[in-house]
Amino acid sequence: MKKDKVFYQSKFEHYRVMNMWIVIASCISSLFYVISDWYLFGKINMVTVPARTAILIPFAIFMIVNAKVKDYRVIVPLSYLIAHSIMWCTIWACVYLPDLTFASDGFIIIMAIFIFFGFAAPGKWSVIFTGLIFLDIGVANIFLHYPELLMMLILGIPFYGGICLVVWAMERSYVYQYVAQRMLEESAYHDQLTGLFNRNIIDTLMDENKSLQCFGGEEISVLLFDIDFFKRVNDTYGHESGDVVLKEVVDIVSAHLEYPNYMLRWGGEEFLIILQSDLARAEKQAEKIRQAIEKETGKICSVTISIGVTGYHGGDYNASVRMADEALYEAKESGRNRVKIYNSNFLCQKIKL
Repeated sequence: MKKDKVFYQSKFEHYRVMNMWIVIASCISSLFYVISDWYLFGKINMVTVPARTAILIPFAIFMIVNAKVKDYRVIVPLSYLIAHSIMWCTIWACVYLPDLTFASDGFIIIMAIFIFFGFAAPGKWSVIFTGLIFLDIGVANIFLHYPELLMMLILGIPFYGGICLVVWAMERSYVYQYVAQRMLEESAYHDQLTGLFNRNIIDTLMDENKSLQCFGGEEISVLLFDIDFFKRVNDTYGHESGDVVLKEVVDIVSAHLEYPNYMLRWGGEEFLIILQSDLARAEKQAEKIRQAIEKETGKICSVTISIGVTGYHGGDYNASVRMADEALYEAKESGRNRVKIYNSNFLCQKIKL
């Protein structure tokens, strides 16, 4: 499976809360190193306190950004920045410690943090960001001269390999979960025969007031159409041939849609199009579709469609669907194979009747 931005964002969202709590726990643990300093000095040494508490600065930045930004490309590097900040705060404190014998133990403990950050991160990123810890140690050794440097490397390199293996296994495990989730979503929001969205997709396009929130506030029109005399097609050629006709109609309509849209199989041979367009352009678009169906169908038999069109001006989307349905009914009553617009004139005509 190709791992793209959508996959890694999904993986990040899955582990997002855990990632935040790991950052919190790691920073709190770093602050508790003051206790180890107390053990080494026999008292709280104010010289190491700034080094131990400096982690609060990147921690505060992380919490602010994490509350506002949801993009893994921002939060994941920031999480690793926290881990490396803990490393450098520890290195800073080591400058004042009389005994660096336990530095290798602290190094391994800090490396363990990187395992958990790897859950939310892309695998390659985890390998790179975790590997940079050896650069931290190499630079720090220039002025600290770790007595246990060799032991740190002997323990650290296999541990780093283990981290990479765990991260790879976790990402591979999430692939299976992601694929299963996508298949479930596909079946929940798509019609199996035509591949179009089904009615369930509407829930993702509206707010709590059932107002459509697609197309970023641009004008929206609603088109409702169905295939004229489709029952005759099924009765004459059989249901399998009817399915072929349905797919053919969908392909032709999709090929002639000129504006951003959501096209849904509304039920049976009835289809709904939510179009980013004003009513005038939507009417022209509907007529173009109608003509295309009339001219281009013929795999099984030639068919025509009737279309009802209305504008959407906010509020419950069901009202616009009902208006389009009334216009569609009028198109059928007027002889089929035509487009009818629901507007103020249409309403006036109904009142007169």
